Amino acid sequence: MENETKKLQLTTPQAILVVGILITIAIFVTQKGIPSSGSSKTLSEQVRVSKDELTACLKDIDAQTLNTNIQTSVSRAMKAVPEGERGTPYSIVIGKDGVKTDIRGAESYEYIKAVTDGALIGKVATAYKGDIPLPESTDHIYGNPNAQVTIIEYSDYECPFCKRIHSTLKKVVDESNGNVNWIYRHWPLHQHSFEKLVAAECVAQIKGNDAFWKYSDLLFGLLKTGDEPVTEQL
Repeated sequence: MENETKKLQLTTPQAILVVGILITIAIFVTQKGIPSSGSSKTLSEQVRVSKDELTACLKDIDAQTLNTNIQTSVSRAMKAVPEGERGTPYSIVIGKDGVKTDIRGAESYEYIKAVTDGALIGKVATAYKGDIPLPESTDHIYGNPNAQVTIIEYSDYECPFCKRIHSTLKKVVDESNGNVNWIYRHWPLHQHSFEKLVAAECVAQIKGNDAFWKYSDLLFGLLKTGDEPVTEQL
């Protein structure tokens, strides 16, 4: 299994990182608009969200509450997973009669298809033992809202394994004839992933669910990690 692991509790260095992220966002929104590189459009402009619209939303959004809600959701969803084994991507599959199982890591299309096919008839190999909260106010659904099977994924925009499973889950949903849908939930583990998810939430608020999914595709296409700043491209 390929995934990225990290303990959920915020240590002192992690707390400092969160504060740093919030400061970065504050600096970002006090600038006049969002500069783009050369004449190219920012990612938000590519989904028809203007610089002014995104800047205003970033200024108004309660990033601290958003982060607290994310951590609470993750803690509940993964309470049966040992802390040292928690990581992204992490998915829960809910099927017929409420049967549940989980998928840890970026599994193959064939594996995920087999799991969703089983869930469609109420059969899973391993029962999920967490406490998955449904629904959440920030849920974003791809596919038929009334599908018989739901995949809830916890993901990070800077996780390379999340990027891999992103296209896989889309294929599973697209080829399911409306039987499978997919809910995206955030779990930021990398340095710049929080500012990316805040921007994604703003895009969703401004332009809706379809724009969120298009913007997410663009964010995974960017996938810049480490110390490289991404603010100017959002």
